[in-house]
Amino acid sequence: MRKTFIFVLNGLFGLLMITACNSASGPVISTPVPSPTPLAAVENKSLPTPIAPDQMIIYNDLQVIMSEAEITTSYITEYGSDRKPPVDKKFLWIHVILKNIGQKEQNLPAAEHFSAITGATEFKPTYGHRKGHTDYMALTPILIQGQVVDAWLRFDIHDALELKDLSFAFLPESSQVSLGFSSSDYPWADHPIYLWICEP
Repeated sequence: MRKTFIFVLNGLFGLLMITACNSASGPVISTPVPSPTPLAAVENKSLPTPIAPDQMIIYNDLQVIMSEAEITTSYITEYGSDRKPPVDKKFLWIHVILKNIGQKEQNLPAAEHFSAITGATEFKPTYGHRKGHTDYMALTPILIQGQVVDAWLRFDIHDALELKDLSFAFLPESSQVSLGFSSSDYPWADHPIYLWICEP
């Protein structure tokens, strides 16, 4: 009985060795690597046509006018000091007028919802505190029914730019110019944008 058991055990061991040798000497098949899924082509969309300064738009009971634009190479702060721009920059000033024409109070758009644009370059506003000019960033964040605010946004732009090179954008639902525009009238895809030319 013991000899039979050893014989069977040796036979199984031999069978395992033969199987292992056969599988090792067989053809090597590499594991298939899935090919990357091609990305959907991004649709090229254009910005809406800018409107002229002093033209009004209405978005969700908020009336917005870009009244005027101005470029300076320095300014006097409300504290009386002379402020110069960073190297290779100058200041773009945008005068905006907003009115709550709804039946209830609403939030004033944050400064990040405004941009100055030239080609594919976007500038965001920063504090100005220019003497004789209400700084948009200093406004209270709530507009009550019928309230009008009149203020200025400051942008630091490249010193080679002129008003004719620039547009002013109001982005009520986003903080950056991005894909999602179309050349049709509002609504422009998922992210509405309103544009004004800076040069009258």
